Amino acid sequence: MKRNKLIGILFISIGFLVLFYKDSGFYGWGGYLDKSLENIIISSVLIGLGILIMKRNKKTK
Repeated sequence: MKRNKLIGILFISIGFLVLFYKDSGFYGWGGYLDKSLENIIISSVLIGLGILIMKRNKKTK
């Protein structure tokens, strides 16, 4: 039980770290491309997985 909660909190915290990670973009054929949308998608997936792991933990109890 505690292990699932720890894993869920770990996923959520990594998701928040990815959300606030600032990575400079690059210049491509169409101009300056930023990687912020990729960071938002990755962080939302990680936060969602963390919440699902924690919810699953409560249902099995």
